[in-house]
Amino acid sequence: MPPALMLAVFLHSMAPDHGPFSAEARIREAIATVQPVAYRSAQVDWEDVEAEMGRLSEGAVDTADLLPAYQTLLSRLGDGHSFLQAPAEVLAAWRERHGDQPFVPDQPPRRQPTSAFVGRGPEEPADLPLPGGAVVRRVTLPAFAGGGAAADAYADRLFRQVAAGAGYSCGYVVDLRGNTGGNIWPMLIGLSGLLGDGPQGLFRTADGQDISYALMQSGAAVITDGPNAGVVLATAQGWRPMPELAGAPVAVLVDDGTASSGEGVALAFVGRPFTRSFGARTYGVASANEGYALSDGVSLVVTVALMRDPTGATHPDGYAPDEAVDPAGEAPVQAALAWLGAQPPCGAAS
Repeated sequence: MPPALMLAVFLHSMAPDHGPFSAEARIREAIATVQPVAYRSAQVDWEDVEAEMGRLSEGAVDTADLLPAYQTLLSRLGDGHSFLQAPAEVLAAWRERHGDQPFVPDQPPRRQPTSAFVGRGPEEPADLPLPGGAVVRRVTLPAFAGGGAAADAYADRLFRQVAAGAGYSCGYVVDLRGNTGGNIWPMLIGLSGLLGDGPQGLFRTADGQDISYALMQSGAAVITDGPNAGVVLATAQGWRPMPELAGAPVAVLVDDGTASSGEGVALAFVGRPFTRSFGARTYGVASANEGYALSDGVSLVVTVALMRDPTGATHPDGYAPDEAVDPAGEAPVQAALAWLGAQPPCGAAS
């Protein structure tokens, strides 16, 4: 089963467990589910994990009491990207007993990005002048979580922003700063004028298997393999062929708020001709997650593969841009414009 690329996660469901509650059985089920698929499984001391989960679940009477054990299991994977999803009633039971206390109070909190751009919403494109009269179009990609009509609307809006610059702009700035991820497909579809058609969702599993999850074609992303083959992940209704953009120079801006699917978008540009990236190293979760629903309704979303860029490289510690620039403010934009101004046709126009 190919990974679902940390978005609209496909859940592997198990039959509901209507038998008597057994913390030991639930722990065994969780480990049996995660151990075969986790990307870093070989580096985990599973006996120690099981013992720790047992200690945390002593006296447990229901699923809410098992949340610390489940959280510990995912944290011990060491990938920084796996996470827990629990039914609303289970979370309500936890809050009734513990308030807002985290599941594992002594566990270090997840590292937070320093980017000031995290959480920004959609922005209108900007046309940036270059010396000599050339113009560069800047498009911003905020994080997006969701699917369906909202995903299609995101893809369509972004595609139209890019396409509108084809008649007069000499190049593009693609601003991914603060894009913490979510659903990558509307982002890639929106940028398909610059990226072109072809395979996307490139992964490498722990056993070295290379996977291409979906095909970008005619403004849609379609799953290419597995039980979900043929499923359309997102589409841009206003899409049209833009062959004139294939050779447009593109500057990509990233920072430590560029994470997960945001990192995936940045990696999609690696190896593209007339392309250069600016800013700071990305967050470091350029990996793919798959969701597994346990019999008690809790879902364990597990990192099962690393993203790979079109050159075949993976970036487990984050993607380092071609040119390191203080990512705050307009410094990366100015560096990008300086580079774009030296590229054809921007340089020719100036």
